[in-house]
Amino acid sequence: MFKTDKKSLEKLSFHFSEEDVANFMGILKYLRGSNSLTIPGKEAQRAIRGLEKIGKLKLDGKIYAFHVFDNCAANQSSDGGEGVEMYLRHGDSLRDFFAPVSRDFTYSAEDAVEYLKSQKKSTVYTGPFPPGSRFLGARQEYDEDDPITYHMLEDHEIAVFESGGIRVIELDHLI
Repeated sequence: MFKTDKKSLEKLSFHFSEEDVANFMGILKYLRGSNSLTIPGKEAQRAIRGLEKIGKLKLDGKIYAFHVFDNCAANQSSDGGEGVEMYLRHGDSLRDFFAPVSRDFTYSAEDAVEYLKSQKKSTVYTGPFPPGSRFLGARQEYDEDDPITYHMLEDHEIAVFESGGIRVIELDHLI
């Protein structure tokens, strides 16, 4: 389908946006899952791994923002347990960038925008977290007794980011 050696992937990473890579990966995975591919499964898997590597090249050091619902915070504070958390992509993992140190509260989108401005950051990435899945070591839901779940930023949160001068790139598929 395409070359997946390091030099070729680096070259491709300059020609495709993050959205292009996420969309292509989503299409490829859908076609594979619906048994509609005309290329061998091994070739499709190699292409998916190549797209993941391109995504890693494009998004290393970038900030992912998610809508969060924290049942523990809902019981502790007046914010209803809903808010925003942000993570910094570092290789194949996500590191806390803007997340509460306790589960007593959540941060608002406005808080996140102010923090991004103070850090001189102007772009965040968000995307759907399929139920029960993992992404770069983070789980979509955890803590059986007091669940905390992550989702793509909601429309009203995206509006807050954008009105604060922060670009939100919505990926159809997390990469």
